[in-house]
Amino acid sequence: MGSIPTPVTRRSKAPCVSCVPSAVTVNSRVPTAVPGASSPSSVPIARDQHASAGRAVVPPMKDERLTRLVLLLVILAVFLLVPLRIIAYGYTPPDDALRHTAFSVVNRTWGDVMLLDPRLPAWMDLHPGWHGFLRAMHDVTGWDQGALVTLSILLASWTFVFAGTIASGNPPAWFLACSAMAVLEPALLLKLTLGRPLFASMTAIMVLLFIWTRRQPLRPAVEAVVTGLVLTVSLLLHSSAWYLWLITVPPLVACRRWRTLAMLGACFGTALAVTTAVNGWYNVIVLPIEQLRLALFQAGTLTPDLATELQPSGAPVFGILCVTLVLLARRSGVRSLTDQLMQVDFLLMVTAWLMGLHVARFWVEWGLPAMAVCFTRQLGEGLGISFEGLRRRAGAVLLFGAAAATYYLSLTADLGGRYTNVLKNPLLFAPRDEIATDMPEPGGVLYSIDMGAFYSLFHRLPDARFRYATAYEPGLMPADDQAVRRNIQILNLTADYKPWFDKMRPADRVLLRGAVAPQWPGMSFTPFYGAWIGRKLAP
Repeated sequence: MGSIPTPVTRRSKAPCVSCVPSAVTVNSRVPTAVPGASSPSSVPIARDQHASAGRAVVPPMKDERLTRLVLLLVILAVFLLVPLRIIAYGYTPPDDALRHTAFSVVNRTWGDVMLLDPRLPAWMDLHPGWHGFLRAMHDVTGWDQGALVTLSILLASWTFVFAGTIASGNPPAWFLACSAMAVLEPALLLKLTLGRPLFASMTAIMVLLFIWTRRQPLRPAVEAVVTGLVLTVSLLLHSSAWYLWLITVPPLVACRRWRTLAMLGACFGTALAVTTAVNGWYNVIVLPIEQLRLALFQAGTLTPDLATELQPSGAPVFGILCVTLVLLARRSGVRSLTDQLMQVDFLLMVTAWLMGLHVARFWVEWGLPAMAVCFTRQLGEGLGISFEGLRRRAGAVLLFGAAAATYYLSLTADLGGRYTNVLKNPLLFAPRDEIATDMPEPGGVLYSIDMGAFYSLFHRLPDARFRYATAYEPGLMPADDQAVRRNIQILNLTADYKPWFDKMRPADRVLLRGAVAPQWPGMSFTPFYGAWIGRKLAP
């Protein structure tokens, strides 16, 4: 009996079973065995190979998605928990957050609170947008100044890290960068715990740097809208130093980013116009410049007595960053070392570091956000850190577990009592009635050079009807009071207070620090929570 002829096929062009997704379906429905053949084993083998291949591919994909989800949840949880743990210590910022929140719960002007230079109107306000926001929260929720301080800390801390999580487009690299910053330059993240409105500017420059350093640029229309919104929110909340945005010009010019520079200028002008319309042209445009002029040329505060951010930075450890950038650049085959360094984030960081040698706030508020962006970019481009690059689940868990522990433990550690020293300040915890008893009478003035006393007392007694000779900015004081304050700062002798003693009225008080009670004719001094309160004796 003749055999059935088998059709000749061009096997060299037949698709591989493993390369055709529908091969299993086709082979399962069309019998391919040769009639009369007893063991068509080739097809079952192919089908089994396909099934085993499917079993080998699908579970890792599910595992990878699960790993990504777990890591994202870990990142978000750590970012959420750190400021909550800091607040749990009983932490309260020592300075501006106290006066911002106190000013927002009372219907007063700064002219009612402090002695002002006669050239300044009583209704002036360097932070009208931030005070308006806090006042709205107070009106809606009924929260007092203490609750508003907590809100300020959380809002500042969370806004920065979560905005970076989104703007970076690479949460794993951003999280590792923040963990590195927590060890190398913790001042960046600790600055946010002060609850000041400057977090808006720090967040804005960080977001814009991520936009400017994207490997795939945004469409011009999208970039313009995002830039305009970011700048508008930033200036509405923090317009007191809008001129500092000029620091972004040199890096953009050096990188020949002319379109970006033109867009930034147009968006910034629009944002400033909107802010002026909302908060008033005097508070937004005139007052910041006038306050800067008075602080530079009239206050004359000695450098050791300046706020930390206004003192020189002391040249922080910059070599570590340079070495890290070089090493990461060499690992990256995408760009040369020159291309890596001629990036806006890196040049802004260098510019801010140089300016920080004179005033530290440039380094902390502008250089460190740029450093965080630069770290993120190098981790993503140089080392391939991303969700897509996490192929080994065990290695990813180990890496991010260590980063999470580093971030959490380094920032929540109460080093040197940085979170609990405030608990030793009796002015923040003593009964209000006891504090008010020693304060000036309505219409009086509290003379002192102690800005810390102002922050604490105004926070506890926001509605007290007396004024402070020294408040939050010495440059805003009357010239004669500034001269007295400057003389006291040099030697801190009781005799240096004589001009204030001479013009004090019975309703006024003076606050001095010292181990021994001061002695002065016509004055009486009583202990006051580690200091001395003086009053004029009746003639």
